Amino acid sequence: MNDEQNFITVSQLGNYIKNIFDNEEMLHNISIFGEISAYKLYRGDTAYFTIKDENAMIDCVMFGVNRLNFQPQVGESVIVKGSPNYYVKGGKLNFNVRNMVAYGKGALYLKFLQLKEKLEKEGLFAPEHKKIVPNNAINIGVATSLQGAVLQDIKNVAYRRNAGVNLFVYGCTVQGAKADETIIKAVQELDKLNLDVIIVARGGGSSEDLDCFNSEKLARVIYDCKTPIVSAVGHETDFTIIDFVADRRAPTPSAAAEIVVANVEEQKKLLYKLLTRIQVAIDRECQEGRRKAENFIQRINLKISNYIDNASQNLKLSIQQLDRYENELLLKMTNKYTLLCQALEKLNPLSIMSRGFALIENENNQVCSKIADFVEGQNINVNLIDGKLKAEVIEIKKGKRK
Repeated sequence: MNDEQNFITVSQLGNYIKNIFDNEEMLHNISIFGEISAYKLYRGDTAYFTIKDENAMIDCVMFGVNRLNFQPQVGESVIVKGSPNYYVKGGKLNFNVRNMVAYGKGALYLKFLQLKEKLEKEGLFAPEHKKIVPNNAINIGVATSLQGAVLQDIKNVAYRRNAGVNLFVYGCTVQGAKADETIIKAVQELDKLNLDVIIVARGGGSSEDLDCFNSEKLARVIYDCKTPIVSAVGHETDFTIIDFVADRRAPTPSAAAEIVVANVEEQKKLLYKLLTRIQVAIDRECQEGRRKAENFIQRINLKISNYIDNASQNLKLSIQQLDRYENELLLKMTNKYTLLCQALEKLNPLSIMSRGFALIENENNQVCSKIADFVEGQNINVNLIDGKLKAEVIEIKKGKRK
């Protein structure tokens, strides 16, 4: 029989495998020890999870998980009791769990806690050692796998928020043995470029998938970096050692891009709002300034008007006072002049002559007022009020006037 005739169907093979598991008594109601990984609860009563040790893992499902006396957690060691079941249609082997008892924390989780406690005591998580992560970075390093959606998610978010950013991507392995060495290399090389920030990223996964980010060596390299580091590993509920030592933790890779890349459009809108508020404030201040200036001018004008009115009133009073002083002075001068005129009139020779007196002059027209000024036979001029006489001194008699 040739190969074209000697075959079985996929369903036949699947049913054969299923019959092996169903008929093997040793596999019925067996108990398995392992560590819980990738635990998910469906509709509150059905749990899908993985049981693993250092070398192997198996997917499990448990119905009625809410009847347990504890809440299963990722990283816990448990003993599950049940039977393996091969799902023919899906071609997948599951372990159907009928009961589960807690056995304590698993080895990976215990190692995580021990390293976390050690590094925390050394101060690698201390806030004072963390660098400021920029929220408007332009030159951004990305250490992640070149395959998968994580890198594309970071690019989409970063370029959507700011098309001018520069992404420096250094590919590395983010899962499996010695993956931490490739991550260390990526971080160290990016740190040499004097970038604004470095994002260390990978998508979600089981605790063993993320275990490379629990490397002590990687933690110390990140601590020693001069460039701010953002850890964006796994989902929001996943925690690794580098989440604590990094300068900032992002719940997802996309969130990391949102943290470090400014939204240019939002900044433009914010700037426009600020400019509008500034313009409104300036207009308000200008209006207030004009109002104050107008009030000030009004007060100045009022003061000037009052000053002019007061000055005008004072000037009028001064003019009136000057007029009064002038009239008084004129009156005084007039009186003084009158008195002076009267005094002069009294001294006027003509006035004296009008009373019968005469002015006698010698031949040289010199006034003679004493007997000593005359000699007998002397010709003299006698000035009267209405004329002059020429006379001769006939006789001189000395004596007192009577």
